[in-house]
Amino acid sequence: MAKTSSIVETPAQTDGASRSAVQAFRADGSAAKGPLSAATTSTISPKLHPPQRLAAEVPRVALCERIFAAGEARLVLLRAPAGFGKTTAMLQVRERFQKLGVPTTWLTLDRGDNDLVRFLGALSAALASVVPGLPAVDGHDGRGLDRLALSLIDGVASHSAPFALFCDDFEAVHNPVALAFMGELIDRLPRGAQVIIGSRGVPDLGLGRLRVSGRLLDVEPAHLRFTEAEVDGFLRQQRGIELTAADIRRLHTTTEGWAAALRLASLSLERREEPGRFIAGFSGSNSAVVGYLAEDVLARQSPDLRDFLLRTSLLAELNPSLCDAVCGRQDSASLLRLVDQAQLFLTPLQGDRGQYRYHGMFAEFLRGELVHLMPQEVPRIHRTAASWFAAQGRPMPAIEHALAAADLAFALPLLTTHAQTLLAQGRVRLLSRWLGPLLDSGRLEGHPMLQVVHAWSVFFARGPRAAEPLLERLEARADADATVRAHCLAMRPLFLMLSDRIDEALPIAEAVQAQVPPDLSFVSGFLEVTRANLALISGRYQEALRLVDVARAQQPSHSSDLNLALSEAVEAVVNMVQGRLRQAIAGLRLATSAGATDATRATNGNVLAGVPLALALYESGQLEQSERLLAIYIPLTQGVCVPDELIVAHVVMARILIERQQTEGAEQLLMELERIGHRKGLARVIASARLERVRLLLLQDRLAHAREALDRCGSPSLWAHVARLSYRANEVETFDVLYARWAIRAGQHAEVLPGLHVELAAARRTQRERRALTLTLLIAQALYRDGQRNKAMRQLATALTAASREGYVRAVLDEGSFMVQMCAELRAQHGLFSDGHLPGEVLSFLDVLVPQQSKWVLKPVDAATPTEAPALNSELLSRRELQVLRLAAEGLSNLELAEKLFLGETTVRTHLRNINGKLDTRSRMEAIAVARRRGLIA
Repeated sequence: MAKTSSIVETPAQTDGASRSAVQAFRADGSAAKGPLSAATTSTISPKLHPPQRLAAEVPRVALCERIFAAGEARLVLLRAPAGFGKTTAMLQVRERFQKLGVPTTWLTLDRGDNDLVRFLGALSAALASVVPGLPAVDGHDGRGLDRLALSLIDGVASHSAPFALFCDDFEAVHNPVALAFMGELIDRLPRGAQVIIGSRGVPDLGLGRLRVSGRLLDVEPAHLRFTEAEVDGFLRQQRGIELTAADIRRLHTTTEGWAAALRLASLSLERREEPGRFIAGFSGSNSAVVGYLAEDVLARQSPDLRDFLLRTSLLAELNPSLCDAVCGRQDSASLLRLVDQAQLFLTPLQGDRGQYRYHGMFAEFLRGELVHLMPQEVPRIHRTAASWFAAQGRPMPAIEHALAAADLAFALPLLTTHAQTLLAQGRVRLLSRWLGPLLDSGRLEGHPMLQVVHAWSVFFARGPRAAEPLLERLEARADADATVRAHCLAMRPLFLMLSDRIDEALPIAEAVQAQVPPDLSFVSGFLEVTRANLALISGRYQEALRLVDVARAQQPSHSSDLNLALSEAVEAVVNMVQGRLRQAIAGLRLATSAGATDATRATNGNVLAGVPLALALYESGQLEQSERLLAIYIPLTQGVCVPDELIVAHVVMARILIERQQTEGAEQLLMELERIGHRKGLARVIASARLERVRLLLLQDRLAHAREALDRCGSPSLWAHVARLSYRANEVETFDVLYARWAIRAGQHAEVLPGLHVELAAARRTQRERRALTLTLLIAQALYRDGQRNKAMRQLATALTAASREGYVRAVLDEGSFMVQMCAELRAQHGLFSDGHLPGEVLSFLDVLVPQQSKWVLKPVDAATPTEAPALNSELLSRRELQVLRLAAEGLSNLELAEKLFLGETTVRTHLRNINGKLDTRSRMEAIAVARRRGLIA
């Protein structure tokens, strides 16, 4: 399914109801103040009630048994087109759970749940009935919604009792952040808990990973189709219709077991004297079903009821008051009950008999009939609905209906009144969808501020490249007033910066500073934050911090939290660059929550702050938290393509996958990163993806391949440009660093040592302490391989002293097994290699880095040859373990290894764990590299 992401909106903002954003999650819907949030709470409660069971339904015994047999599955996915009986099957499964005493809860999704505040609110409300003590989202002001979302996951994960969460109509959710959150929730489910999802499509929930691990039961349309026996039972026992075996077989063949079509057919068969003739002419194609609905369902209703059905088909929600308004009558409540009793595809919600919705297929049919039979009524109904919603203080559905009616006289004043508020709340996708067609048709010519809102919305929802022509159009306006010009002035340098055009952005940002009125806090705030980011990238760290303080001082209490979030993010990134990791994590946590009152702030604040937070957490060894954040942010970075966040997110996730022994997934992620770089013309993205693949080759000891790959990692001019700036994604990983790593492993350490010392001096002079840490570790490895063992250990002790102070775990471990072995030797004989004993915090840090069972002690090596690891008795690995290791070195996945060796996948994982234990390695890739160095495998 297509994904759209946003820069300044982490979470969702889409059509329908409003919601905030997850994880950098911004509260948009329920966090809104005043009339914009009046309906949020009231819309959630009905979604928690499962629909009523049909009076005539077929027991899906085999299907229920299949689901119950999949006790190890965390996700049961029932996926099929509309009308295949997904909801009915889920209700029967739910009843079975309840009879067994398993707590259950229900949630029906809709388009409005693409708004993350609403999504989290609904999900939290549903889970609260089975998992006590979960954090409440209802009434949440949106701040810190990302942490609230993670708390929700943690609360569910720590619950000890089994439960079942049923999520129906899941196809309505397409927001990548909501999907990422749901996928993470499924991954963290406790033993005995299940999520049962009904969906018309295949949701992007990491199904491949779940399937491979045996945690997915995929119920496809073929499993939901009625069998001949079920068709017979449905018609004979439930509908009282006697058919011959031939007619049953023909109807089953025609409908292919499609439950909705069978139900449609049964309605007509009840009144047929010659059912065989009807069945012979009944078709399961869409046009035939539509024709049937028109002739044998709609045509058989009274004119009054038929008129009611058609007129109310344009409404996404049915309540008596709204239906009375659009139909011009006073008896809608009784008519809705009549439609419900006649089982005319109306879905009442248990516990609220006054609220209904039409079955999607039936509603679509009715709308088509309305347009065909009464086209003149369509705009009138939409206008009436718009007026009703406006009177209820619900501007969003009012605008939606007004635009559907093409009633711009009604819609434009509402948009003018609410657009900037909605922009501040982060409803950028919704605004983009509304305003785009109006701009294209020339209807916004007299509304320059709506054009400005549209440009910002497209900027945040689809990225700077999509917004550039809109910005150019605004800049070309001859009649632009001072406010419009100010917005354009602020957008231009931000656009250039996020497009990796730093040299162009710098002078423009400085030039426009004096031209932006300070009273426009939204505009001036963005400009100051942009200047702070540009100073950071230019290596002027103190200037960046000064500008951050200016931006904070200019923000009145009522201004955008997004600017505050981005300001905090700049300071936190400076702390990362200068080696203050703990302070950076604290600042980035604040940054990801400060801009969380709406989706706009959420995504903007969160992509630009959330991805650095994921990096900082990874650096500190908190891989699980980092992975959870990246599962949310990677889809967003792929949509908006801001280079630094795009690179960092993919590289860090690839390293986590390597640590999880999921090499194939890591390689695929880096390939995708490179493809995005090619598609968007981002040379630094391409080069960085290739550079990280070189690092993987080095971990595998594939030195020749790594050297060849280095030559394809970008032009010298690109890396010369990178070297004079301080890009977040390339603060440490540059061409020179990767070349030094290769040279050290290839025995050419003497060649790179002088250059490393020069780079280290420059890094310390410019306060780039994080870069200095990696350079010091490389120097230590080069000295050791050069035979200067004592000097190497002193350098290592210096590096570890700095790393232990701030908790830079991955900076050390990512250097590979040789570095871990050096740490083991330093831990064992630290008094011999430093001016006295190592401080206690360094020894404790070494205990974290070096496995307790480690026995490595490196031997001095000849300066002319690469260091070899200690000799290992090949008998330490069993024959089977050697087989597994050799095949793993050929690139086979766990599943392929299992098939090749006729083993279970669990057994393969056990062998790999044993191999890691015996070789003192932490991943498959590291085990392969160590085994190759010792001659165990080729």
